[in-house]
Amino acid sequence: MPESRPPATYVSDLRPNRVATLEGTVVHLEATREILVDGGSTKKVRNARLKDATGEIALTLWGHEVDLVSEGDRVRITDGWVKDYKGRLQISLGRTGKLVKIEP
Repeated sequence: MPESRPPATYVSDLRPNRVATLEGTVVHLEATREILVDGGSTKKVRNARLKDATGEIALTLWGHEVDLVSEGDRVRITDGWVKDYKGRLQISLGRTGKLVKIEP
């Protein structure tokens, strides 16, 4: 049987408050930082830029996710959460999303 692939969405198709599956290249990674979360604990966060043939979107990585990718990696995000943050779209894995590296 052929390998099953999830339906792909392009960056230009993304809309806020929706789940999306897309593939792209990590073109920029900011430094990892720690932020204070509810309850007084801290959590790692790292911002990145993800690019496909139709555009770029901010990618936010949380916790253990910050170490999953490097600049130049091709990745597939399955069931990522798209939201509007300060007037710009961004995607994160949310509660159910998955990120895997794929071959170029």
